[in-house]
Amino acid sequence: MVVPPQYIGDSIEKRIADVSRHSMRHDYLRLADALRSTAQITPHGKGKGQQARRQRREDRERLESTPSSRMLAEAVESAPRPLPGERVHEVVPGKRPAPESLVRPGVRLKPHVVEYGPGEAATYLAAYAPGAYGAIFNVFSELHNRLPDFQPTSMLDFGTGPGTALWAAQDVWMDSIERFVGIDSSEAMINCAEQILDELPKNKRPASTELLRYLAPEQPNTHADLVVSAFALSELPSDALRKTTVETLWQNTKDTLVLIDRGTPNASPSGDSPTVEIGELRVPTAVHTVAPFPNELGDPSNETPVWMHFSQRVQRPTFTMRTKHSLSNIEDVHYSYVVMRRGPRPAYPQAMPSAKVDLDKARAHPDLYLPSGSPRKPLEQLVSEAFHWPRIIAPPIKRKGHVVADVCTPDGQIQRWTFTKTHDKQAYRDARKASWGDLFPHQPKATALRSYVKPLEALSPEAKQKLNRKQRRSMMEFDE
Repeated sequence: MVVPPQYIGDSIEKRIADVSRHSMRHDYLRLADALRSTAQITPHGKGKGQQARRQRREDRERLESTPSSRMLAEAVESAPRPLPGERVHEVVPGKRPAPESLVRPGVRLKPHVVEYGPGEAATYLAAYAPGAYGAIFNVFSELHNRLPDFQPTSMLDFGTGPGTALWAAQDVWMDSIERFVGIDSSEAMINCAEQILDELPKNKRPASTELLRYLAPEQPNTHADLVVSAFALSELPSDALRKTTVETLWQNTKDTLVLIDRGTPNASPSGDSPTVEIGELRVPTAVHTVAPFPNELGDPSNETPVWMHFSQRVQRPTFTMRTKHSLSNIEDVHYSYVVMRRGPRPAYPQAMPSAKVDLDKARAHPDLYLPSGSPRKPLEQLVSEAFHWPRIIAPPIKRKGHVVADVCTPDGQIQRWTFTKTHDKQAYRDARKASWGDLFPHQPKATALRSYVKPLEALSPEAKQKLNRKQRRSMMEFDE
């Protein structure tokens, strides 16, 4: 669980001290309506379980029996879907109503965004800044552990808001950011960021700070080692603007680009255009994906009813609980992300011959040997191998005697792996402690392709050769 630092909480308390609770509550409901209208409506065709599969099957049958199938298909794709637990009025087959407004109950929401004025900026600080800090902190922590030699000294933050990404970067990389450029279209957000930056501890403040209202393609002094866009791309009004923004951010990236957004189907930077756009950019140097995918094949869930997202638990401050009218001091923030870095992907190191030692010697030197007696691998070898490890993309199912986990493999597939105690005690022990979003280096006892994986025609010839007959049959029966 991520706990926001105390100095951030004290600074936010000062910003919201003069704002009335009634107006802050009203602004929070308006912000929540805007976020639910743009990102939290599950698109038609996404979803798990028998009901979602039945809906997709009924839609296909309806399209086949209707002459104007193209018009109906467009209506089905554009139809919003209500959130779980919300009231649903009369539903026309193929169309699902949007969720109701929190400000005006009974009125269905339309996709919209809210312009951030002084009141909205203060409400964002109180309600959403701690959760955003937790998600960004988790992504930066993984980047720091995966790339121990990466110490960014300059940072560009698009959609900086109150400076949440800078807080997390300074906490993760131990105050290594010396030059910071923040970009936000809201003057009120920039004012909040300036006030909080002035109140940060001296060692947390970068030596050079610049806050801008816009990002131009040929803008000087915006190139940085670390370029971040956190919870901002989904706020842009069109896909064309999002694509242009991602391309501009990549042009300003010296080393690593981090894109983070809400963990919903419509706002997933790992599942939609950014990964494809970066892969299609015409740049003289190579590029590879650091996380969450162990390959450059893109998101394997693009053509499936699920979407790639993760969760981070954050401790809510008192002012967040008061703004949201919540009795719980913890919050699970769902997010999607993708981390791209310039240069080719590190090759998998060759396995070095190693001999086991007796268990007594292994217990006497735990820094050199594993409990099983095998010697520990050097850090450089583990860093290179981690670029080829599968990632757990859903909470593992932990049962008595075995663990079941859905993973994204280096071949670009989504597989269900089973780890048993009788097969490998070390792998089973690590699987019991594994969490959603972790990298997992062990091989399972049994593998099976998930029923929502890509169809057989979408795989590369190399990936097809590695499939057995059962896997081929399951992929040919995709989404039936």
